[in-house]
Amino acid sequence: MISANLGLLEQARVLVAQLDDRQYGSTRGHHSSVGAHLRHVIEHYQCFVEGLAGGRIDYDARRRDATIEAATARALEVLGQLARQLGQARRYAGHQAVLVQMRCAADQPGETWAGSTVGRELQFLVSHAVHHFALIRMLLERDGVRIEPDFGLAPSTVHARAAK
Repeated sequence: MISANLGLLEQARVLVAQLDDRQYGSTRGHHSSVGAHLRHVIEHYQCFVEGLAGGRIDYDARRRDATIEAATARALEVLGQLARQLGQARRYAGHQAVLVQMRCAADQPGETWAGSTVGRELQFLVSHAVHHFALIRMLLERDGVRIEPDFGLAPSTVHARAAK
């Protein structure tokens, strides 16, 4: 599962490397930018790697670092750091228990921690990243940017297409 997530981070790196800052950070009449979606994904990964050692992953503790969503150079730097950190997470077993916190309603009082496992959170990160990658794909294709064929597709979809 670490490898799958590293593969997604590499997909993001390859995509960002082909964009200029305008393509990456501008909303160009859309509600959001490529950079905003990628920052959101990156910050979920950061929360995962930062909370792993203590067994408490707080997805609401995102930094919301605007520099990641505005500049390709900064995004590439953070993606590289994150890939190294995630690679080190291989020492944790997939079945290892963790507590996870993520606000599910804006008016929810206080924090709500739930039990999970390292493996389940890695699955969540794949699903979450793919979802945002699909949105990124839509934004870029509207602007005529060519995207890798599997970018933004669920692994199960890629597998099903290959099996045909």
